[in-house]
Amino acid sequence: MNSIFATLELRELQPDPVDAFGLTYCAANAVVPSTTSNSEVQLRLLCREKEGTKLKNFVNWKPGTRCLVAGTVVFTDDTKRPLDVVVDRLFTNIPAELYINEVILGNAFFANSEYKENRSKMLTTKIGSTLDNSDITTWLFMETYPTLEPKLKEYIRKGRQCCVQGYLREYRRDDSESPYRAIVANKFTVRQDRKPAKPPGDGAYDGVDETPDFTKGF
Repeated sequence: MNSIFATLELRELQPDPVDAFGLTYCAANAVVPSTTSNSEVQLRLLCREKEGTKLKNFVNWKPGTRCLVAGTVVFTDDTKRPLDVVVDRLFTNIPAELYINEVILGNAFFANSEYKENRSKMLTTKIGSTLDNSDITTWLFMETYPTLEPKLKEYIRKGRQCCVQGYLREYRRDDSESPYRAIVANKFTVRQDRKPAKPPGDGAYDGVDETPDFTKGF
């Protein structure tokens, strides 16, 4: 599961219900606000169409105002689209200066065994996230701080699963439809590698060869 807990600013409510992931939702366009519009993290919020306080607060949310949202990040195979967030909880009564952007990716894995330093002196590698019960993989970058280089160097291995805690970051160039999308990790961890199972027996020759079947030819 991939979780987000963030202060989001509403751009607009979508007029029509959205069918997704086997359910019907009210939808809205929102962002993790930033100092410039090309570095805002764009999101599509999905709130279950089920009567209750959460839905009431969602449909009464005013564009340009902020709420604190807890939910599940759902990756898709289209990197041009905003990330989907299924809203679990919505808090409207928050201080104006409150800013939170916390994300935990619980099903990520390293794409390769290499990392490099970017212009901001952050260590960067690529990670993948697989959709629920699907073989489609979404790729994004994981950035982390130089102080965590020893840990990254020890843990990174192609295909190795990892759990990452940090915050989402996006950047859009004017001439590009797909954003640069990353999670800036302040913590990450992995499951201990399992040692390969030993074959049965001690490997010594037991003097018995398999009988060839000459009827099958070569």
